[in-house]
Amino acid sequence: MSLDKQRITKIKEELGLNNSATFCGFVIYIPVNDEFIGQIQENIFGKVIGYVPIPNYAIKFNRYVKAIKAAKKCDKYKTVIGFLFDLGEQHYLGFEK
Repeated sequence: MSLDKQRITKIKEELGLNNSATFCGFVIYIPVNDEFIGQIQENIFGKVIGYVPIPNYAIKFNRYVKAIKAAKKCDKYKTVIGFLFDLGEQHYLGFEK
């Protein structure tokens, strides 16, 4: 089992989520704006970061390390990596302490 899968299993247990909760991905949250990163485009001229109001539209990363690398590109705001789970009728967003 990979480190990320172990982390996801542990997080599910800590959050009290049942086994049917499906992990959607790691998302980047910006607390000061209460928004998520929805897109990142970079080229030789600069970068454009798009923000979205709900986690369903955020970029979802399969690996924690990739989410960290992408979050570093958003140097304008403090970011937090969240864990997005699909519970069937709704989504659940959790954060590490």
